[in-house]
Amino acid sequence: MNVFVVPDDHDRAYVASPHLERLRPHGKVRVHTEPPRDEADLLARLAPATVLIPIRERTPVTAARLAAMPALRLISMTGTGVASLDVAAATARGVLITNTPGTSVPAVVELTFGLAIALLRQIPSVDGGIRHGRWPQPIGRELYGKTLGVVGFGAIGRRVADLGGAFGMTVIAWSRSLDPGTARAAGVEAVSLPGLMAAADVVSIHVRATPETRGLVSRALIARMKPGAVLINTARAAIVDEDALHAALVAGRIGGAGLDVFGEEPLPADHRWGRLEHVVLTSHRGWTTQETLDRFMAGAVDNALAFLAGAPRNAVNPAVLRG
Repeated sequence: MNVFVVPDDHDRAYVASPHLERLRPHGKVRVHTEPPRDEADLLARLAPATVLIPIRERTPVTAARLAAMPALRLISMTGTGVASLDVAAATARGVLITNTPGTSVPAVVELTFGLAIALLRQIPSVDGGIRHGRWPQPIGRELYGKTLGVVGFGAIGRRVADLGGAFGMTVIAWSRSLDPGTARAAGVEAVSLPGLMAAADVVSIHVRATPETRGLVSRALIARMKPGAVLINTARAAIVDEDALHAALVAGRIGGAGLDVFGEEPLPADHRWGRLEHVVLTSHRGWTTQETLDRFMAGAVDNALAFLAGAPRNAVNPAVLRG
């Protein structure tokens, strides 16, 4: 008997999901909506799983946790990232991992520009002033005519570049795999990362968090940003040197930042980011829309059913299939 376990539906987005109903003819479906009390409680909910469906990276799956799931055959991730999984340990145990690429692209892209516009037009501070009886009249800035620097040119970065062009921006981009021909075909200019940081009015981060990208946007690169430039990060906090970014903002050397991700989440009260007026903050919500959540589970269930039918798709560790 298959047991499908969703260990962390803390938003209660899936407890009545029609997509999960498609799994019921194939086994038991268990959806946990409350955070586990402790590690023992978590292991108890994981233990019966033959198919585990984590909500993005909420529940790290370590080697020890994998060992507590003796019947596990598949981890069907919602979303793309698998940084929370011990992929090597899963592969060694013969557990296939699948993901749902592309499902959060519209949500992340839209928030990227939402942060940029909120920052350049000072929307949060104006809104706060009006609500307190004032009538703020700052002079904002437009996206039109500015240079957008896209760091990373995967599915999200490409779509950000497309919309930047629609806003009338000049778009430059960098990634380790972006060549001039591909860039021209996408309507952007491929540049070096230092060149991008120096030229862009809006720098937007869209690379995955890996050991190679940790600290990619370094103190030296932040120092290259021109006065008034802003940085938007809807990817992962570890990609940017947060201390260097904070120092640049405090010193007024750059124009601002729109941040959806942080080294410490959730941010504690009176955190240093909250004390800066020229920063717009969101609570790691880039991917979280009703539509994205629906696509996440639709894709995860499709992957699970394909696996059960003997035709697995979207494999992260295909070596399991060859073994």
